[in-house]
Amino acid sequence: MTQRRKILVADDESSIREILTLQLARMGYAVLPAEDGEEAVALYEAESPDLVLLDVMMPRLNGLDACQRIRALEKKSGRRVPILFLTARDSTHDKTSAALSGGDDFVAKPVSLDDLRERVEAALRKPRP
Repeated sequence: MTQRRKILVADDESSIREILTLQLARMGYAVLPAEDGEEAVALYEAESPDLVLLDVMMPRLNGLDACQRIRALEKKSGRRVPILFLTARDSTHDKTSAALSGGDDFVAKPVSLDDLRERVEAALRKPRP
């Protein structure tokens, strides 16, 4: 039996986190939910997920800063996972900030389940440096 791929989902809104967790689990992924960026970074270190979904606006540590911390940890380990930002903020500035922080993709909320599936599967298929 092959091990299910792990997706870390960080969103401070519990309803969104629960919906994403349920839908990703239905797609066959093991989901690691986090309430904020601090928890996301800790889960990243402890669980080595295959992909990270980050909300941009979160308390304690926002998604942009969490992404930068994860990328810094990856420099030490030599491992790189895809990071997708999932946020209600959809300006050019937000997209640029997400890319500059190390994000691989930017998905605006609300996101359809089909679009989410396509983005996740595409990110997991890309070769990692």
